[in-house]
Amino acid sequence: MVSWEKQQRDVQAFWQEYQTTLLRIGIILGVLIAAAAVGFVLARRPYSSNLQTFALAGSIAAVAGVIALNRFGRNEYGLLAIILLAGLVNFFTLPTGTQSKLVLSLVMATGLCGLWFLDMLLIKKKFSLKPSPVNKPILTFIVIGVISFVWSILLTDPLIYRHRSFAIVQVAALFVNSLLPFMVIFVINKIHEEQWLRYLTWIVIGIGMFAWVSIQFNLPTTRMVENGMRGMFITWVGALAYGQALFNEKLTHRQRALLLLVLAAWVYWSFFQARLWLSGWFPLAVACAILTLLRSRQLFMLFVFGSLVVAAVNYDYLYEEIVVANLDEGAGGRLDIWYMNLNHVGNHPWFGMGPAGYALYNMTYHPEDARSTHNNYFDILAQTGIIGLACFIWMVGTFFSLGNRLRQKLTQQRNFAEGFANATLAGLVAALVSMTLGDWVLPFAYNQTISGFDNAVFTWMLIGGMLALYHILETGDGAANTR
Repeated sequence: MVSWEKQQRDVQAFWQEYQTTLLRIGIILGVLIAAAAVGFVLARRPYSSNLQTFALAGSIAAVAGVIALNRFGRNEYGLLAIILLAGLVNFFTLPTGTQSKLVLSLVMATGLCGLWFLDMLLIKKKFSLKPSPVNKPILTFIVIGVISFVWSILLTDPLIYRHRSFAIVQVAALFVNSLLPFMVIFVINKIHEEQWLRYLTWIVIGIGMFAWVSIQFNLPTTRMVENGMRGMFITWVGALAYGQALFNEKLTHRQRALLLLVLAAWVYWSFFQARLWLSGWFPLAVACAILTLLRSRQLFMLFVFGSLVVAAVNYDYLYEEIVVANLDEGAGGRLDIWYMNLNHVGNHPWFGMGPAGYALYNMTYHPEDARSTHNNYFDILAQTGIIGLACFIWMVGTFFSLGNRLRQKLTQQRNFAEGFANATLAGLVAALVSMTLGDWVLPFAYNQTISGFDNAVFTWMLIGGMLALYHILETGDGAANTR
């Protein structure tokens, strides 16, 4: 038998070796479990006056967690915490004085980036970023947003009435639309090892499984995920699961079958149960089609043939349930909204009408039809002008170029890295498609509000993960392994 003294020595040695890691994990789990427990208790009391108090406590806990994680020097745990907060704890919100609510994922992301800036400013005495082709377009896009904010104040039409709270709305919109692209840079600079991308991938898939069970069986836990699972969330869950199932031959057959089951569950829900939500299932279909094509042309032809057969057999039903239903919901009126906003852009072509600015113009000149565009491209054009839209295209073009190079580097590796690279590249294209159907990549202040950060952050962090993997392979630092 092993002596009691030896057992104690073994436990002590284990604790000394993994002490820091266990403390970091404990911090994250402590914040999340406490927040989730309180939210579950309050799930049946959505208008409780105590909710804001608990939300404030949750925000303080999130900030404390950020400081503690920074103290241990591993911001990777903080990045995982952002995803967990965005996916599981999005019922906690703080008031801002407007209809927008402050979510904990935004608090955590702000804290991590803020401490990083302070570290460079006060300790390292140098502002430095990892060299990357994406730095210039991202930072330029952020600067253009700031210029458009000032521009919109100085050159506001004389008939426009700027109500007092609008300044808060504009600053909040500018902050979120700057922080989301900056998360790409943050991820690139903080993830240097492939293992963190593994954790990120399985966490997103795990949240996806939890969310599907919650909504499918109408559980109280639905409230934990309902904001985070909007927009591109199900597309990312499906793309990551399908990418690993198709490309990662290091997984067992059972693991790959389970991943395909996760994809099938979301396809069933989004297309058969929520088919009216075009911007929910269509980007997922795009991502799956791209992944299938990247894996095998023959498989892609089979995919297309099967889709055409299903569409032909159910043509009348699908036409009524998707096309006619979406037109009845007002999708056809979006052309009029886009034309209306283009007229305003014509008067403010270079830097637009500022963050959330076109809402004031619509309320002033078209009070009977003052709606958001439900299209991110028109949002960006209206808010930052031709220059801002050009910078955005430059930015996403750089993302795609590097992502495609990464995919080519990993061709035929048949491991996690190849699956992740293909999934994130397909997800990027799907995100660009989804932007024509809604503001799911950069949330508009008067539509999703800044609480849309919960679901939008998945897109930006996973794009950041794709580019982090690109730099890992380029530098050979923590190079992707073949497990």
